[in-house]
Amino acid sequence: MLRHVSANTAVVRVTGEDAAAFLQGQCSADLRGVALTDALWLNRKGRVLAHTVIAKEADGSHLLLCPHLSAAELIAVVTANVIADDVVATDESALWQKWFVWGDAPSVAGAKVFATKRYGVVAWDVLAPIGAVAPGELAPLAELDAQRVAAGVPAVPADCGAHEFPQECGLDAWVSYTKGCYLGQEVMARIQSMGSLRRILRCVSGPVVVGQELKSSEGKVVGTVRSAAGQVGLALVSVDLAEGSVLGEVRMGVPAQMAAR
Repeated sequence: MLRHVSANTAVVRVTGEDAAAFLQGQCSADLRGVALTDALWLNRKGRVLAHTVIAKEADGSHLLLCPHLSAAELIAVVTANVIADDVVATDESALWQKWFVWGDAPSVAGAKVFATKRYGVVAWDVLAPIGAVAPGELAPLAELDAQRVAAGVPAVPADCGAHEFPQECGLDAWVSYTKGCYLGQEVMARIQSMGSLRRILRCVSGPVVVGQELKSSEGKVVGTVRSAAGQVGLALVSVDLAEGSVLGEVRMGVPAQMAAR
């Protein structure tokens, strides 16, 4: 069944002679030869500032979709290192109706439809002309997020934000290790070569709520629940906690993982 929920997605178009090269040198994804991809924006320490969908348009511009920042915040992140580059970021959020759609494939006249694996189910980001009729049945965002959590799919910033590395949270699919230099790349390369992580995002089961501290039998805090939906959740825990470990009533499961496009 086709279902939709309204989305507060920031939509920013990046243009200019230097736009492609600039974006390539700032985000974690390799934009060469792809029309649609997911990218992380990292700080110099390799922590996650933002996630965007990046779509290359026919005119050579790039459309950036961000579901968790305002357009002003996204533009600030994207253009933070513009100096003499011919790069212009324009807020186009008000030009579109925006939905997350899942179930059957949506068909909306004049819409831009981008497939996504962010929710663990077949889903799409949809940008439709103002006044377009929403596809399918209206549903709560909590329903879609519950499917994400049950599928063990991490989200930005709920599970991975300004204090986490992508690799801690199963977001390796959104990081290129071969594209060359970009902001945070040296840290990404060091993590890949040395594997020096102390935490991991795991699926957990039991009575969990967001923000819940998970403690060892000695009372030491060894993790925190980051996402929860009923009796399942995602928790950022010590790498020393193996699958099957039990903390109180909470059982550790497999690592969370974002699928590649």
